[in-house]
Amino acid sequence: MADDLLDAQNTADEAAETNAAAVALALDGATARPELSGAIAAFLKEQRRLMEEQREQLRDSAKRMRLGIVDQRFSIALKAAIALIGFAVAILFATMMWNAYDSGGLVIEPFSVPPDLAARGLTGEVVAAKLLDRMAQMQAETSSQRAPESFQNYWGQDIKVTIPDTGVSLGELDRFLNLKLGHATRISGEVVRTAAGVSVTARDGTSGSLTVSGSEDAVDPLMRDLAEQVYRLTQPYLYSAWLQIHGRLNDALPVLVALATTGPMQERGWGYLGWSNCLESSDGEEARLAMLRRGVAVDPHLFLLRQNIALSEDALSRPEQAIADGRKALVLLDAPGHGGTRESVAPSAHLRMLSIIDVSAGDYHSAAARLATNFIQRDFGRSSIFSLKALVVRAFAGEHDPGNARDIAESHGFGTARINISVGEIDDIAAQAFIAVQAEDWKGAIALSAQTSAILSRQPALRGLVQARITPFLAYAHARLGDFRTANALIAAEPDHCDICLRTRAAIAALAGDDARANWWFARAAAENPSTPFAYADWGAMLLQKGDFDGAIAKFESAHKKGPHFADPLEMWGEALMLKNRSDLALARFAEAARYAPNWGRLHLKWGEALMWSGDKTGAEKQFDAAAALALTPPEEIERARVTHGR
Repeated sequence: MADDLLDAQNTADEAAETNAAAVALALDGATARPELSGAIAAFLKEQRRLMEEQREQLRDSAKRMRLGIVDQRFSIALKAAIALIGFAVAILFATMMWNAYDSGGLVIEPFSVPPDLAARGLTGEVVAAKLLDRMAQMQAETSSQRAPESFQNYWGQDIKVTIPDTGVSLGELDRFLNLKLGHATRISGEVVRTAAGVSVTARDGTSGSLTVSGSEDAVDPLMRDLAEQVYRLTQPYLYSAWLQIHGRLNDALPVLVALATTGPMQERGWGYLGWSNCLESSDGEEARLAMLRRGVAVDPHLFLLRQNIALSEDALSRPEQAIADGRKALVLLDAPGHGGTRESVAPSAHLRMLSIIDVSAGDYHSAAARLATNFIQRDFGRSSIFSLKALVVRAFAGEHDPGNARDIAESHGFGTARINISVGEIDDIAAQAFIAVQAEDWKGAIALSAQTSAILSRQPALRGLVQARITPFLAYAHARLGDFRTANALIAAEPDHCDICLRTRAAIAALAGDDARANWWFARAAAENPSTPFAYADWGAMLLQKGDFDGAIAKFESAHKKGPHFADPLEMWGEALMLKNRSDLALARFAEAARYAPNWGRLHLKWGEALMWSGDKTGAEKQFDAAAALALTPPEEIERARVTHGR
């Protein structure tokens, strides 16, 4: 178009040059021939007129050209705008389709209600809102470690009532796409009159329908009942968890049995997990463990199944199995998806499982340090979904730090969340018994039997847990006080595959002077758990008491190889060397033991004695002062006073 304007300008210039030439010629001719002046004047006038017309035409042509440029530019802009709007609409529609396809949650449609009820305010929207309120409350009251993506159908906190728009609108299009492409659970229903009042029916397009009936004046209770039925229909696993949290185990059990045996394959392992939790109170820990193993057979990839197996084996004092299954559980937890466990729960579950493995291997120091850092200082344990108090107490008591152990045992609200409150109480009593026996408070340990009996009177199925976690301490305490009749009666009822039970049988036999029987039971305990150090450490302690120092050292060496971070065999190994008049060699054992039990009063006392006999009085005084600042048993206090007298 610009070239056209230039051409028009050039044409005008050429015309002007032509006219100028014509005028010049005409003037020259008029000068030469006067008779032609009139004709020339007429000619010139005509030329001027033609020139004006040409100029006018040229102006009109240039104007039209300019208008054409503007028109073309406007046309291009209009086409671009239309294309941009079309692109935006396409993106909006694609986004709506994507969101619809990815949508989930629970959508409650307005119910159909009789006109007279609607006129009194009980409209379809009101009925839907009442159902929504109850569903949201139940959802908020349900706690689970299960990851949302592990559910075949999960709507989580996304619960809403939809009110259809009138006419054709963007909202209706969005609703249509969600209906056709989304995965939301959609509930519709109706309220109808009956002879007895009203019945309310809720309908899920995929799972079926359900109805509750009652008085017209009891709409709120009806909606509560209906909400429970909808929860059961749409989220059976979470509904069972809600029932268990509210103490309704008998109601939860049939839901879980159905889920485990006839539910979708993706849900069956979870069904067995919940089923096992219900059995803890009714059938005992062995039945619970068997159900967990059935769950693993159905779904070997669920972390919580394997974790609970490890925890159950630990509770039944089977350290060898607890370590093996704990390690398998960690593999599942560290895999993508965390074995079906919520992302937020994975860190605390990982720490808990590591601590169980450490405690089962005698590495109390690592467990105590990990738990103190991550659960006590960060207050992580108080918000945890599972009980941690007993585990923390065991870790501190195991590394001979009774001060911290007692502080945790006497605290309130620390990691006490649990479905079965009585199991939590057993955890607490077991922790107190562990502390009492280590402090040689035999009467204090025996006094715990009254609390244990009260629990068993309420829930006799928990006897298996009590036998593995509390009874051995009570039996040993009776034996230390010389009551072998009661001690033997208690220990005789203990299960055969319980590590602490077997070791306590041996220890009681040793106290009674039956060395052959003690050796037999220690050998049995070592065979049951060949990779753990406890049987060998206790066996060595018995031999040390009998004066068999070389035999004791051999057992302590075996225990140290199996549990290199277990302080007990190292400390007793040092004592054995001292009794062999090799205090110089004992120093290395005491120093190594102090790495794993830095707050053990007896360790520092014996270390001081070894230094004193080795001639290092300054070092001895330092260790004696350390022992004085730590917890010592009454006999150890007497010994400290004796060895430090006159220094």
